[in-house]
Amino acid sequence: MNLLPQWTEKADKRGLDPLGIQNSGILLYQSLMPGISNVTLRIRYYGFYCWVAETYARRGASTDFEAWKSWVRRAEALYALVSAQAGEGGVGGIDWADRRLAEDGDIIDFAGAADPGGAQKPYLRQSLGVFGGAYYTQMAEMDLFTLNRHGIQVATRDLGKQAAAVFEQAIGPELAKLLAQKIVDGRVTVPELEKLAPITPSQIDSESDERSFYDKLLFAREEECSPEGRSRADTLLLILDTARAYGDRPNPEEVRWHLFDPPSEALPHHLEAQRLNWEAYQCQDLMQIASAALLAWAIAIINTDSLGRTLSQIHDDVMLQLSEHEEGPFTETWADMRAATEAGDHPFRDSWNTLTSARGATEDKAVIAVKLMAGLHRRYTDRSDLAQAVARGLPKRGTAYSLRTELDWLESAEQASVSERIADYVIERVVRRHSWVAMQKLRRQRDYTFLFEQREGRLVYLSAYRPVATTPRLAPAIQFLDDIHLLYEDGLTDMGLTVLESAL
Repeated sequence: MNLLPQWTEKADKRGLDPLGIQNSGILLYQSLMPGISNVTLRIRYYGFYCWVAETYARRGASTDFEAWKSWVRRAEALYALVSAQAGEGGVGGIDWADRRLAEDGDIIDFAGAADPGGAQKPYLRQSLGVFGGAYYTQMAEMDLFTLNRHGIQVATRDLGKQAAAVFEQAIGPELAKLLAQKIVDGRVTVPELEKLAPITPSQIDSESDERSFYDKLLFAREEECSPEGRSRADTLLLILDTARAYGDRPNPEEVRWHLFDPPSEALPHHLEAQRLNWEAYQCQDLMQIASAALLAWAIAIINTDSLGRTLSQIHDDVMLQLSEHEEGPFTETWADMRAATEAGDHPFRDSWNTLTSARGATEDKAVIAVKLMAGLHRRYTDRSDLAQAVARGLPKRGTAYSLRTELDWLESAEQASVSERIADYVIERVVRRHSWVAMQKLRRQRDYTFLFEQREGRLVYLSAYRPVATTPRLAPAIQFLDDIHLLYEDGLTDMGLTVLESAL
């Protein structure tokens, strides 16, 4: 008799956080970069959307949400077409726009792809386009947008209207009139797309009021800025400091590692406090990657038998393989291993690169993961400033898991041998936890993210897993700084250097 659930439809999903640890890091980096997300790709969208909302209002706006939705979607589709014609990136619907330009000839009728229920394949599936799916929440956080009593998003009376005004001033009244008319028409010619090229994301003039507005917005230069604005500004200044240190336009990984270690030259107090927050985030992400590597190892052990493995068999395999491993003192106690680890010399970055790589045996990666956990534990206990930043940024809430909860668990029985402590960790903090997390996703989201299943007291392999780092909004932040002429391919611009030096 088969007692397993009989699925009418089982949608297997990979599961981005199989151990429930990533979310703590995500909440931390969100607090360090408010107003920017991983899908807000260009700063000029902030001014463009405010102009779209203000233009809709000036044209005798309907309070019908469907009319507003059609207006936003047409504006986005047109922006994508203009950007595709100009060879721009970082724009929602750009793949659709490239195809339409290749297919449609001189006149492109985009209304059918933008209007809800239109006859053409939609330029984007999201109901309110990339505005609703990506930008609105961040712009509301920056006080650019709010909701009116009809539930329609409107530009705020202060910053929102300013953003709309500087965008319109930048493109000029003639282009603003043409842009609005093309949104109404839902049709555009190739010459008109070329004429509209100055509206694209890269066309922010370095001497314009528009650029100054975005600078003021991003760096929270108002007299009484919010804590969120100050946090964002400090992170952006740290990115500029990274560019100065590297001598080029840094990528997100370079920013992570530049902020991981205390600088040789002291930073101002507010910037050092923010750097410590980023160091705490990186330690958190390293811990979740290490735990994920142990999950990958546990899955590999389960997969050694087509009938699966019991929890006790997995525990015994972990203990045996670690105790017999030639590259680590795994017969010592966890306390001894931690004490013997030189946190300042630990190869954190090499461990990161190895554990997130598709190459390498899971057992070898598990050994690196254990050593990484010991290195993190030593760094945490040696550095009171880091421990305080971790306590602020990763508070213990209910069932939330984080660097703190994992280190506390390891320390709670640190006189046990490493092989025994890690075997217990694999069972209690990896295997059992994944089953619990996957069950919560199934109950709440109807997502089937189990990487193994329990059958007759044994765990049976379903899918492999590879550790995945979180993406802390650094790529769009770097692009924003490029868009407002503070960064370029060789690093800091003169304007960027002036901004950085004024803060140091």
